[in-house]
Amino acid sequence: MNRLMVFLDTIRDHLDLHQLPPVATLTVRTWSDPLTVQLDAHRLSDVAGALLTWANTLDDVAASLWRTSDGDSVHLSITGRTPCGIPVHVYSGVHFDPAVFPDLPAGARQDMPVFQLRQWTRPGEVAA
Repeated sequence: MNRLMVFLDTIRDHLDLHQLPPVATLTVRTWSDPLTVQLDAHRLSDVAGALLTWANTLDDVAASLWRTSDGDSVHLSITGRTPCGIPVHVYSGVHFDPAVFPDLPAGARQDMPVFQLRQWTRPGEVAA
């Protein structure tokens, strides 16, 4: 039980230390599974900004996107580790816009550069 409390205290401290955007859900399963954070944001500029805020608190950050199989939405996500090594996965979904995601067929997953999120924080930006 003591190990679990230390683990949960570490997560709480990370959340308290940084001014992180609103979270819809936060899931803790085990020490080896990532801390999964679903953001409470749905507009592209808001999701991108929230993911960047989280990315600035993590090490070894990678970004990706996934268009759902029905083609209606795209999940943007980052993965990384807290400075003490806890794996983290942060994500949210946005409405699919072919002008923003021109080369993303339904069901496809792609890695993307983290800097792409910065471009999307400005409303009206499209994919490079």
